[in-house]
Amino acid sequence: MFEIDFLINEPFELESGEVLTELKLRTTIYGKLNAERSNAVLVFHALTGSSRIHDWWNGVLAEGGALDTSADAFICVNYLGSCYGSTSAKDLKRRNSRREVPIVTTRDIVRSTSLLFEYLGVHRFKAVIGGSVGGMLALQFAVDFPTVADEIIAIAAAPLSAMGLALNHIQRQAVARGDLDIARKIALLSYRSPRQFEDRFGRKPNRNGEDPKGTIQGRFDVGGYLDHQGAAFRKRFELESYELLTKTMDLFDLSDEDIVKIRSRVSLVGISSDWLFPPADVRALAARLSGFGVDARYHELLSDVGHDAFLTDTGEISEILREVLSPPEITYEESEIGRSPLEPERLAVGCS
Repeated sequence: MFEIDFLINEPFELESGEVLTELKLRTTIYGKLNAERSNAVLVFHALTGSSRIHDWWNGVLAEGGALDTSADAFICVNYLGSCYGSTSAKDLKRRNSRREVPIVTTRDIVRSTSLLFEYLGVHRFKAVIGGSVGGMLALQFAVDFPTVADEIIAIAAAPLSAMGLALNHIQRQAVARGDLDIARKIALLSYRSPRQFEDRFGRKPNRNGEDPKGTIQGRFDVGGYLDHQGAAFRKRFELESYELLTKTMDLFDLSDEDIVKIRSRVSLVGISSDWLFPPADVRALAARLSGFGVDARYHELLSDVGHDAFLTDTGEISEILREVLSPPEITYEESEIGRSPLEPERLAVGCS
């Protein structure tokens, strides 16, 4: 693994029309690029992740793992607007003439990432992978760079529903009041499933000995957990980046004109207990892509965890990644030879 900061000293125009005079992109690379640069895989992190894949996908990225560092080179960029080494939202606000956090879209992030390809000597990726916001970016990559990736893997990602937009709106209202803790607590409710919360916390009193029946301030265990997570998050993430990136999520969408540009094979992964990106929404997106002629497959990760299962259930997500990246060889009976691969059952065959 090695980490590098790329400094780009050329003007970069956002979709909004705002021009950045320079930008910095923190990049981490695992494994080695081969001489032909044909073994590169691009990975987009989630909302509050960093370019250090091993910090949030330990067990998935490893020698011999689903993301096998002994075979491929994995490139992850802390994206524009985040706060782990790249030009952050706070940096952008400071440079803005109105001292406001600008709008940065998924297209802006993908296009800024592409500035590194020539430097790295990579002209094509074996795969582009991402979960949650990272999955949105992987799909945006498929639209904007249709001939640059063989496989797109978007996990727990689709254009946000009205419920998702509502949750982000409330979080940004908390951020506007300087309360990043509350925003994080709201987010955590959407990342976990009711079943997981019930199994883990139930109606137990807070583990520090507080009696929730004794005082107004007395907490149940789930309240103590949320308060702890909110305080910890405030120490590691910037308020401005949270505001910018939740808006980036809101604005992601795929028009019909976008979809017809896609040439890569696309694998969408839904999570059975995810209510932020319900599996029905992800499955419907796969069907919509297929309807426009995209080679789209749907896989489902069965878990009680909720949205964050793609980070916590490493065995299950590894199994899906292996299936997508190294599909078993298909053998045909003699009677099947000559069957068209474009028959309607293609999408169904891709389900798991």
